[in-house]
Amino acid sequence: MTRVAGGTLTQRVVWALTGTVALFVTALALLAYLTFDQMEDDLVNDILNTEMDRLVQHARSGDEFLPQRGARELGGSMRAWLKADGQSPPGIPAQILALDNGLHLLETAEYTWHVMVADTGRGKVYLMYDASDNEQRVRDFGLFVLGVGAICVVGAYALSRRVAAIAVGPLLELTDRLSTWAPGSPDLAVTRDDEAGRLIEAFNRVQNQVDRSIAREREFAGNLSHEVRTPLAAIRSDSELMLLMQDLAPGQRQRLERIVDSVDDVIVSLETARAMARDQLRAPEPVDLAACMQDAWRGYEAMARAAELRFENHIPEGRVRELDRYALLTVLRNLVRNAVEHAAPATLRASLTAQGALELRDDGRGIDSADLPFLFRRYYRGRLRDAGGAQAGDSARGLGLAIAKRVCDMQGWSLTVASEREGERHGTCFWLDLDGATDRRA
Repeated sequence: MTRVAGGTLTQRVVWALTGTVALFVTALALLAYLTFDQMEDDLVNDILNTEMDRLVQHARSGDEFLPQRGARELGGSMRAWLKADGQSPPGIPAQILALDNGLHLLETAEYTWHVMVADTGRGKVYLMYDASDNEQRVRDFGLFVLGVGAICVVGAYALSRRVAAIAVGPLLELTDRLSTWAPGSPDLAVTRDDEAGRLIEAFNRVQNQVDRSIAREREFAGNLSHEVRTPLAAIRSDSELMLLMQDLAPGQRQRLERIVDSVDDVIVSLETARAMARDQLRAPEPVDLAACMQDAWRGYEAMARAAELRFENHIPEGRVRELDRYALLTVLRNLVRNAVEHAAPATLRASLTAQGALELRDDGRGIDSADLPFLFRRYYRGRLRDAGGAQAGDSARGLGLAIAKRVCDMQGWSLTVASEREGERHGTCFWLDLDGATDRRA
């Protein structure tokens, strides 16, 4: 594997969240620092304006509020000088004396002065505010904000690790489960060395295992069909030869006919299973719907007679469709078997709707409405709660209708069901819509 730039997915989530918080905290700290610094400067300038107005008024009134020699102390941080008759007052810094009228800011490594200069009728007034202590407080505030920001970033990093663990945790858990389920090495190269790469690698291994399982299933279906066909053909041919004998008792003839029908049922099941395993459709052929329905019924005629299920085939003769005969037989036989096991005693009627769909309707006990949405699920046996126990066969194990639905899905057919338990139309009705099959009359 080649390592992805930026580290693992967890690390990228952590750094992304931490970087976002750090950027936000930095911007907020810088804004707070600049705002505090500007507030300090504005406050000092307001003090200078107020004090200068007072000094100018005193200077114009003619009293001796401002001495002409030396500085007047106006507090611990503020002093004023009066320059009259062109003579510079003693003690005034040369940097201040060279300033013009207005507000000025003088900054060096040693001090920070706010100076205001104004003319009066008696001379020029210089007012200075030493803001060195204020600037120190501003710097202390900046250090405090920086420390709080650093704490926030550290906290954000710890929180980001927790969030990343929660966000990436399910991905890692899924990866571990897939790795346990499908160990080994993937066939495809994975170019990532992070959580996503591990998940892709695990999915590749799962895909390999699924492919191998499908291949084994197809191989098994092919081998079974090949190995069983020969003995089945022998059984069927011997049974047909024995049926030609004239001295057979009625019971013997009935059993031989049942053997032939059962062999045909096994052959149909094998062909359908092989097609489902390969997920490939067989070539369509002309199929007479009435004859196919009769063949499907013949395989369960003895069981139906014992269960008191009568059959009426109202499908018009000569109605031919181009489709897979084995697939249609599989569906119809499962529907007939379902009626034998769960509808009897009743009458099963097969017919065609006005739209050309096959309809199999019985007047049996019906199906509970709560079971209808799950009727085609594998191993679903909800209907058996009212059937008085399990029967032998796939339907009793919840497979018959599921197989029929699977075959219909492969062929592009539609299989639907409706059922009522009360009223004159009580019973169950299945509709098999052979949409896509070519319809023609013989």
